[in-house]
Amino acid sequence: MAGVLDCVFAGMVALGVVCAPYTKVEESFFMQAVHDILKWGRINSCFDHLEFPGVVPRSFIGPLFISALTYPVNLLLNAGAAEGMPVQIAARLALGWTVAWANSTLGEAVAVAFGPSARRWYLLFCITQFHYVFWSSRMLGNTLALVPVLLAQASWLRCVAAPSAVMRRHYYRRMAIILVSTCAILRFDLVVFAAAMLFAEIAGCTRRTVLAAFAALVLSAAASLAVDSYFWQTPWMWPELQVFRFNVLHGRSSEWGVLPPYYYFSHFVPRLLLGAFPFACAGMLVDRRAMRLVIPYVAAIGVFSANGHKEWRFILPAVPVLNICAAAGVSRLCQARGVLRRVVRPVAAAICLISLASAILMMHISSLNYPGGHALALLHRIEHPAAAVRVHIDTYAAMTGITRFGELRQDWIYDKTEMLLHPSEFSNYTHLLTSTPKLHKDTADRDGFVVIAEQYGYTGILTTPLSLIPKTILFDHRLPFEITQKPLVWIMRKK
Repeated sequence: MAGVLDCVFAGMVALGVVCAPYTKVEESFFMQAVHDILKWGRINSCFDHLEFPGVVPRSFIGPLFISALTYPVNLLLNAGAAEGMPVQIAARLALGWTVAWANSTLGEAVAVAFGPSARRWYLLFCITQFHYVFWSSRMLGNTLALVPVLLAQASWLRCVAAPSAVMRRHYYRRMAIILVSTCAILRFDLVVFAAAMLFAEIAGCTRRTVLAAFAALVLSAAASLAVDSYFWQTPWMWPELQVFRFNVLHGRSSEWGVLPPYYYFSHFVPRLLLGAFPFACAGMLVDRRAMRLVIPYVAAIGVFSANGHKEWRFILPAVPVLNICAAAGVSRLCQARGVLRRVVRPVAAAICLISLASAILMMHISSLNYPGGHALALLHRIEHPAAAVRVHIDTYAAMTGITRFGELRQDWIYDKTEMLLHPSEFSNYTHLLTSTPKLHKDTADRDGFVVIAEQYGYTGILTTPLSLIPKTILFDHRLPFEITQKPLVWIMRKK
């Protein structure tokens, strides 16, 4: 049964990729890096990050790993040219299924610590959570780091459940090595969760573990320095050190918005867990072992809450642990006597079904969030194959789904030059992908542009008033809400 659920989880990840194959701006560095590594291999001036470096640098070690997994597919489809959405989909599947494998490894550790029943409920909760499934294939540093974090959490569970002191020290050392390496290469902010996990089982720490963790830190830093100094063409480049300086020493993360201290607990955690949330709360009350796992993560989230800038993906590593707590709670309640035992299982199953339905609905909504990517694909279908095209892609279009994998034509010129404000600055282009068509339509210039297509995108949800919901469902045969869209990207051609 657990093996089937592991496959279902991998299938849900694939469904998310197929529903929304395009990527957003926050994924840009990693996705473009995978493309450039597959296409050129060695660094050159064509690499995207040299033109668009982003706010802070990120390590190329993650993209190198994904590129290695994707290389056979790229070789088969394009003979190494790294063009087309199928290769981008393959890269995302490589990441998503790697997360699925790591999640399966954690599930095996759940079975060791809490029993086979808890493992099954853990996998069910994971399958039915939109953010966990959908973002398992997104090219983010948080997702890349999730793979080693899941492996570290598996070692943590085995450390907690170890039958002997020798085994406890072994798994603690493995956990320490994985966490230190991950913090040094992929996400420095994981040091908060790493510290919480390591201090929670400090009894398993030995001198040998300290030395092993220090060696892992040195080797990881050296690997990042070697790889990233080469790809960034900057001596002594250690990206996570740069991120630490930017966010902690200079305190500039707040430039991206500030939320109240309670926001992680009041909004993000319930949103991430969906149906597992009430069972996670119950698990902390009925199972001491679950409480032992959750307390360090609650403390870590509390530390993150002190930072004004908050995003749900910063606490993504907490989701598996809270799911474990929820699974342990359901498993323990199913062993209770009386009515509770007969009620818990069907209630938990029903909540999982509701969560699954909401996850699939949110996948559909998310597929409407990439008008730029859809617009570029539409342009390729509209224009004659022999047409000589020089297309300008504005910032909004570029941020909503356009990557180099989508630039299919070798004889076309795709230009993302920013800060072009006057219509005369677009005179060299034959086509535009723009979010501001009036800038080009209102010009008196006879060489202006005309709209040839519009690309709609998601703008919100209109809900039916509560009193009208029965009528809407029973008589109008409609859902009590409507997904609204409007034109967001316009395809324009020179007159």
